[in-house]
Amino acid sequence: MEVGPRDPFVRKHPDRVAREDGRLQVARRDGICGCLTPGNGLWPCQVYEDRPKTCRDFELASDNCLIARRRLALTR
Repeated sequence: MEVGPRDPFVRKHPDRVAREDGRLQVARRDGICGCLTPGNGLWPCQVYEDRPKTCRDFELASDNCLIARRRLALTR
């Protein structure tokens, strides 16, 4: 997921940002956002309070959120 260079997330979590094709992206692990950590069947965001604007645009359990989670096999 792309993040803007002025997004506060970039300054607060530089270790979670990667440059790909000249754009800043949230680093991924195995195709999944590097900020999500599995545990007990859940995938909580480790930086939820500081998450990028792109993530803030997804409301928890909204249609967009659930579709994205299903696509990544995080939710059935």
